[in-house]
Amino acid sequence: WQRNLSIIKLVSYKENLYKMIYRWHLALLRLTKIYPTANPTCWKCKTNHGTFYHLWWTCLVIKNFWIKIKTWLEEITQAGLEWKPELYLLGIFRKDYPPKIKYLIIHILTAIRISLAQVWK
Repeated sequence: WQRNLSIIKLVSYKENLYKMIYRWHLALLRLTKIYPTANPTCWKCKTNHGTFYHLWWTCLVIKNFWIKIKTWLEEITQAGLEWKPELYLLGIFRKDYPPKIKYLIIHILTAIRISLAQVWK
C-alpha cells in the first residue's frame, strides 16, 4: 500500500484510492437506508441488490468490463494478471511484476476507477 502511494503523484489518483478504501461512493443498498423510497436494485444489471461490492466487482455488466480491461492489460504488458478484486479495485499486487509493468498497471487501473466513478449512475 505504501509503495503504491509513493508511486502515485497525482492528487486525483490518491483521492481515488482513499475513496475506494473508505467506500466513499454510496451503494444503492446504503442509499435505501438514508432514503427509504430509493430502489435498492442495481441500476446496471437490474437484478441484484446494489451493494458496494456488487456495483464495483460482481455485477455482470461491470464484470464483463473488468474482463476486457484484464485482457487489454495482458496484451499491453505481456504478463498474466491475477483475477482478484484487490488488484483491480485497490491496486494490491499478490504476484511480483517488474517495476515498470507494476507502475503502468497501477496508473491504468486508477484511471479506469476514476472514469467508473464519474459515471457512477
